[in-house]
Amino acid sequence: MALERIYRIVDRVRAVLLILIMGFIIGIGAVQIVLRYSPLTKPFDWVDEIMRYLNIWVVFLAASIGVKESTHLSMDYFLKKFFSPRTVAWFRRATHLCIILTMLLLIYHGSLRVWANRFTYIQSMHLSISFFYLAIPVGSALILFDYVLLLLHGGNHPYRG
Repeated sequence: MALERIYRIVDRVRAVLLILIMGFIIGIGAVQIVLRYSPLTKPFDWVDEIMRYLNIWVVFLAASIGVKESTHLSMDYFLKKFFSPRTVAWFRRATHLCIILTMLLLIYHGSLRVWANRFTYIQSMHLSISFFYLAIPVGSALILFDYVLLLLHGGNHPYRG
């Protein structure tokens, strides 16, 4: 029960964060377009760079939600057509294990990248690029957690929906 409560909070935070980031990207992008083509106005220097870097957060947060909701591409049709249900289950577990190992590598190397770039700033403002690189280990940890749940529950996410 405590794990479910923690998971629900983390899930809500990641969904709200994704909505806020996407809203910011869309809103500031629209403002930038208006400023760029309006006479007597100058667009903000920092918008394009921030929008590009915020997309890293969007990708990792949305990917973790996609794992929970089982919306990522899979080869279920092919596997179910040519293999027995037992073999399909084995393939699924093996795939989940490979993804878990990949996420562990991404967490490790992403954390190294965050630490190495903590004093590197983006060109347009005094903001560390490590904040944007932080999306890699954080998003990978969220994806890892969801895949561990899938592995432990036989391919069915216990907290979906």
